[in-house]
Amino acid sequence: MTDRPAPHGPGDVARVVLVGAGPRSLVVLGRLAAHARRTPVALEVHVVDPYPPGPGRIWRDEQSALLRLNTTAEDLTVYRDDDAGPSLADWLADRGPAERLDADLEAEARDLGRLEFPSRRLSAAYFAWAHRRALEQLPAHVRVVEHRQAAVDVTERDGRREVVLADGTVLPARAVVLLTSHLDHAPTAEQARFASVIAAAGGTYVRPGYGADLDLSAVPAGEDVVVRGLGLGFIDLLVLLTQGRGGTFHRTGHGDRLRYEPSGAEPHLLVGSRRGVPFHCKPMYRLVAGLPSGPRFLTPDAVAELLAGHERIDLAEHVWPLVARELAWSHYRELALGHPERVALRWADLDAALEREPWGSQGLDDLLAWAVPDPADRLDLAADDRPLAGLRLPDVAAVGEHVAARVRADVDRREDQHFSADLGLFHGLLRTLGALAPVLASPRTDVRSRLEVFDARWFGFFSYFASGPPPDRLEQLLALHEAGVVDFLGAGLEVDVDETTGEVVATSRTLPGEVRARSLVEATVPDVDLRRVLDPMLAALRDRGDVQPHVLVDDDGTAHPTGRIRVDAGAHVVDADGRPQRDLFALGMHTAAPVAAFARPGSDGPVHRQADAVAAALLELVTASRPAPAVATTGEA
Repeated sequence: MTDRPAPHGPGDVARVVLVGAGPRSLVVLGRLAAHARRTPVALEVHVVDPYPPGPGRIWRDEQSALLRLNTTAEDLTVYRDDDAGPSLADWLADRGPAERLDADLEAEARDLGRLEFPSRRLSAAYFAWAHRRALEQLPAHVRVVEHRQAAVDVTERDGRREVVLADGTVLPARAVVLLTSHLDHAPTAEQARFASVIAAAGGTYVRPGYGADLDLSAVPAGEDVVVRGLGLGFIDLLVLLTQGRGGTFHRTGHGDRLRYEPSGAEPHLLVGSRRGVPFHCKPMYRLVAGLPSGPRFLTPDAVAELLAGHERIDLAEHVWPLVARELAWSHYRELALGHPERVALRWADLDAALEREPWGSQGLDDLLAWAVPDPADRLDLAADDRPLAGLRLPDVAAVGEHVAARVRADVDRREDQHFSADLGLFHGLLRTLGALAPVLASPRTDVRSRLEVFDARWFGFFSYFASGPPPDRLEQLLALHEAGVVDFLGAGLEVDVDETTGEVVATSRTLPGEVRARSLVEATVPDVDLRRVLDPMLAALRDRGDVQPHVLVDDDGTAHPTGRIRVDAGAHVVDADGRPQRDLFALGMHTAAPVAAFARPGSDGPVHRQADAVAAALLELVTASRPAPAVATTGEA
């Protein structure tokens, strides 16, 4: 246990406990400190996590140096606005001699551009520094106590919470915030069957997990291995199974394409997914026309009017027209203002047409076909979302040739500011995702349309278009394909096991027949499911009914469990009787109100707004209550 000394005794303070010490916890701590400066009550904040405070589990220093973020150095920040603290890029530029890094990180920091992507080890150093800075800037009446171990239960006694740690320490608290988003789970029935059948035949099965935590040593070298998933989880596994096994990337000359020199320890990866292609890589340029001041169509007033105007809100009928119009406006605004020579209309006239004509109407389609002569400049959301739809190719080689050509075009496009309208759409997607929060939280929103339109389609497209890897990762993928280490199986990938032979059997809509291998790697992160969590604290809370899985119920009474922790609009955990618990909060991707842990500098993003509201609620609780009793311990923290 470590702490920051404070000039008050243990009996005079109110206590809150943050379970989880990653970047989200850091944001909450910062907002708590900000509110506490205006509240003279003595406050003790206990931060509980076996992993280092600041980076936490996912961003910890102890992982492969090959693993990187998909956020650029200038965009990574834990601060709410420009005045509160630096981005990672600014921190690297301004840090003093006391903030020296180890030799490898110093070398990385020296060469890292503002629009380049830091390693997770470098981000860990930034988060750890930000945590130390937060402690130094706390007001004198706020004390932080760190416990480098796991919480195993959160109980209640005499109207106060008690957090039980792995060594038996009991932390009485006025309120508790659960911040452990990244959870391990017991296998699903399918995963258990796959593991059993594949292992019995001598193959290897790797189920969904976080790249830095997976043991990939059993994935066989030189053998065919089916890989399901082409998102960010796949990128981590790709690097660890190739470069992480001794292979090297190189260029033979300036401007030459990347080449891969195998080590001989690599498996032969046969990769497919629902979409059949990897996520779009991140754009490597800035907007020419600059960011708009706010949304054009999907404004707060428009969302409020939409919510007030319908007894039942169907996302496809009522919301998608606004979303599509906002995205089209974001794309064509950057094209018309940033590259006016490629548009036959003045932006004011095109803006008026987007307001007048519904998205997808024949009138707008005809206007855009005339006003935007180059088809490469036109927005086609449906075609981009399903790039292999209707495609049937004769064999794996033909699929590989087609997918590789698409990936090459994507890399080229994302490195050429000529196509900065893509970045306009990127920012439109970010604005739209935040604007939809009130609609998704409304009880008037039709459950089936939410599941089918938002969860299954819209959020998947958002991730595919806006949450992809750095461009050089896709260059590496192309080099691995050219070297014969990676082949593609196409879209609509289905995987099963042959109970007789123990083989993995893969089929897709793009290929005839089937592909067989001895091993299968699930290249995805685990789906959150409170019913299967292995975390002892959440399991204990669940089994007592203190937390419950969030369930959506449609109009005919069919229940659709989301697997996430049920919380109300204030992030209070809702118990099995449907009661929000004023002293128990949960924030993160494992809740029914998932919010990403990061936001761009100066954006006052959802993570900051949510943390600010919870911090204010915590201070209201502790100022309205008597201090908690002293910590009772049965062991060292």
